[in-house]
Amino acid sequence: MDGNDVTDPALKYDFHAHRRFNRQIMGQVAPLLVVVVCGLWVGGCSRSHYRVQANKEANALIAEKASHVARPVNTRLDIELDPRSRMFNPFDPDFQPMPLDDPASHRYMQCVDGRRGYPMWDAAGLTNTAENPGWWQYLPLNENGVLELNSENAVRIAMLHSPEYQEQLESLFLSALDVSSERFQFDTQFFGGASTSYTTAGPGQFGDSSSRVAVGGYSLGRRDFAMERAFATGGNLVVGLANNIVWELSGPNSQSAVTVLDFAMIQPLLRNAGRDRVLERLTLAERNLLANVRSFERFRRGFYLNIVTGRNIDAGVQRSGGVFGVGLSGFTGLGGGFSGLGGGGGGFNFNSGVPDAGGFFGLLQDQLQIRNLEENVARLGENLLVLENTLVELLTTIPEDPEAIIRQRLQVSQSRSSLLSAQSALVTRRVGYQNSIDGFLTDLGLPPYICVEINDPTLTRFELIDRDLRMRREELIAVRSEVGRINVELLDLAETEIDPTTGLPTSRVAWDNQTKALVEELRQSLQPISRFSRSLVQEDLPRVREDLATLQEQIPERRRQTESLLALYREEQNTICSLLGIESVDESIFDIEPVLETGGELEENYARLSSRLELYQAEIDALTDSIERFVAAGPGTNNEAEVAEQIRDRVILASQDLLAKLGDDVLELQLVQARARVESLVLPEVEIDPGEALQIARVNRRDWANARASLVDRYRSIEFIADNLESNLDVIFSGEINNDGNNPFALRSDSGALRVGLQWDAPITRLQERNTYRQSLIEYEQAKRSYYGYEDSIWRLMRSTIRQLRANRINFELGRQSVRIAASQLEINEDIREFRDARGLSSGPTAARDTITALSALLDSQNGLLNLYVNFEVVRRGLDLDLGTMELTPDGMWIDPGPIDPDAMLGLVGTSETGMIECGPTPFIDGENPCTPPACGGIPIRPQPTAAIYGTGI
Repeated sequence: MDGNDVTDPALKYDFHAHRRFNRQIMGQVAPLLVVVVCGLWVGGCSRSHYRVQANKEANALIAEKASHVARPVNTRLDIELDPRSRMFNPFDPDFQPMPLDDPASHRYMQCVDGRRGYPMWDAAGLTNTAENPGWWQYLPLNENGVLELNSENAVRIAMLHSPEYQEQLESLFLSALDVSSERFQFDTQFFGGASTSYTTAGPGQFGDSSSRVAVGGYSLGRRDFAMERAFATGGNLVVGLANNIVWELSGPNSQSAVTVLDFAMIQPLLRNAGRDRVLERLTLAERNLLANVRSFERFRRGFYLNIVTGRNIDAGVQRSGGVFGVGLSGFTGLGGGFSGLGGGGGGFNFNSGVPDAGGFFGLLQDQLQIRNLEENVARLGENLLVLENTLVELLTTIPEDPEAIIRQRLQVSQSRSSLLSAQSALVTRRVGYQNSIDGFLTDLGLPPYICVEINDPTLTRFELIDRDLRMRREELIAVRSEVGRINVELLDLAETEIDPTTGLPTSRVAWDNQTKALVEELRQSLQPISRFSRSLVQEDLPRVREDLATLQEQIPERRRQTESLLALYREEQNTICSLLGIESVDESIFDIEPVLETGGELEENYARLSSRLELYQAEIDALTDSIERFVAAGPGTNNEAEVAEQIRDRVILASQDLLAKLGDDVLELQLVQARARVESLVLPEVEIDPGEALQIARVNRRDWANARASLVDRYRSIEFIADNLESNLDVIFSGEINNDGNNPFALRSDSGALRVGLQWDAPITRLQERNTYRQSLIEYEQAKRSYYGYEDSIWRLMRSTIRQLRANRINFELGRQSVRIAASQLEINEDIREFRDARGLSSGPTAARDTITALSALLDSQNGLLNLYVNFEVVRRGLDLDLGTMELTPDGMWIDPGPIDPDAMLGLVGTSETGMIECGPTPFIDGENPCTPPACGGIPIRPQPTAAIYGTGI
């Protein structure tokens, strides 16, 4: 910069005053300026300084908006990560190592197009991981290195590791930074800096050779050193100082200084004036941050439901700021209609029957259904053993009707085929379950290679048969299978021939070492039955006793819920266009008397079983002692026919009869427990109608509050856009004062000037503005339609949800009856088999098919009842979210509201001070307008029809 450059002060720009204005002053002030500038550069301009400053300001803004929510936010809303998180960055965020690069791509960082690249990319080092290296050390693994998951720690782990959850927090943080940026537009802003230059010129430039040193101010603002301020009225004030000092080091060897202190004030009167225009971006940013705090609170609740029930998240933080364009073009919420609102639903198709749940509940549901299938496989295996034992008996006794053996073989084949099909289904189901676990781990933000065990008691009540009792039955099946194998081998040793005296077939077995070894092996196989019998009496009977006691305790609640359900059913029948549209169902499901009778019957069965099970120990000891004596003493004869008869009666038939009786009693004990648990099941109480639900949602749903605010934003945009239709009419007031001579501080009033004037631009070219304005009017109409469409979607959601809950209550009772009937089918099949055994008959021609059908029906009814409960619980928790009343603990756990009481929920504080917009489209309630004229400024409020709020059931 030279002397010619400083003749016009209007060409000077920005910041700090000159460092040196003459040689004497420069020598004294320069060291101090160096210290100040270095201090600002080192202490105030570091990356960490700006990062910490941004964090503090954004967190303060978020806390400010959170305090405006009637029900305070009770969790952290900052983006700092827990060191236990997989996402945690253990390095200095302002100087972190570079991740390992692709070798081929990395060459272009070293040399690109023949030019050397930046050499300091890896100055902070290299890292081979994008995740926190030590995060896995904080996982709650058990002693076997397995992650045990329940519904609560699954949510906690997800909040710790889920990228989706963290991204929502970060979007909220960025939304707060938008507010910070917009507030800054109305702060007093300072600009300043300095510039220096050295110029040398030959004699051909100015006539003589010259060397010049220039020192002056410089900034990117509108003056070298300036203060700027924007006002809410649209005015803009600039106060600036321009200074330049030039030393001529050769030639004239002179010094010159120019200092200009000036100001300019521009106040629009028409276009770009008025608070409706000027404050709009700040207002939108503030309102959007408040909306995002609400949205994040709803997201937290939706996130909990997504992890626990698999419900899709229907809300999230939407940032409408960042890099702003012209006017409001940076706010993506404007001009976008209500595309971000969604329909208020939760990802469940309530009209598609009873879907399986997702998330953790889905895993629990799969786990329990797999256990039901395992029990079904075990029962099919036991049924196969029974049929095979019957076949053994037929082959031993050789019936007069040869067709009986053929029929029995057919039933054995049918049973084995069903068993193989069930085992194949079990394998497929287990593979699907493991795939679901891998997907669930991804939702939690964890890698799929972690070994996981799902262990949660939520659905234990739907495990109709205790797991230990199931295992006991499996132990018995294993013993029966082993004994059956040995019996078959004993039969293989026998030779069958026709007795010439009687003409009947007879069997012959030689008593040799092989026969003796097989009989001894059979005796050893019966040893576990003694321990098995004691466990039944000492462990399993008390648990079944507890289930029967629970049934008696639940009978009053069953009676109350049954009466409530009957009243609901009759109300549905007497309502035109009822919610369910049910005309008739089997009203026996509303009768509590069968439950009382079942309770008495189960008590009798339990008492009978207890007596029999306590006697088994003696029978088992007697059988094993008898076989032991038989092995030691032998049959006492060399007649092979008599040997075969003794082995058949004292070993084969005796062991099979005892194991068959014990198996029947264990099955009966399981059925007693299953029926007791089925009858004691009750659903959580939900008594609410759609009109009440809509009123509660209107007051409490955070997204509904945001929807109202969004509609008002669309309304306000009309005024903002209409401003562009006006003329440009600005008042301009400016002035300046210059220095006198070469002294940069000699500012004199007689060297100053003041200017005041008007600038007017006629609104001649406004076609684009006209079209934009017309578009804003149309978009407002579209927004209104979208808003009442949004309200309609909430109506539909509430009706659909409550309809599903009511239907599930009825279907649950029907499913309970299905389980009763399936259990009775098994009992009837057992009775038929015992009846035929007592008469010495083989299994009936359809015995295998009947048992398979009964087992299949029991499996389906168990799974159906489980699905109904899970769906009811999923919908109930979803209803709590959709009503806007869901509350979480600070660590993200759902607080079960218990029975839903509409009166209590209607009295909640809501999403604002009163839970409603104080002045707006508020309905008349009981003939009175709750929006009083003083609160509304005397503006009449047109009420909505009452039916639009409360509904008529039509």
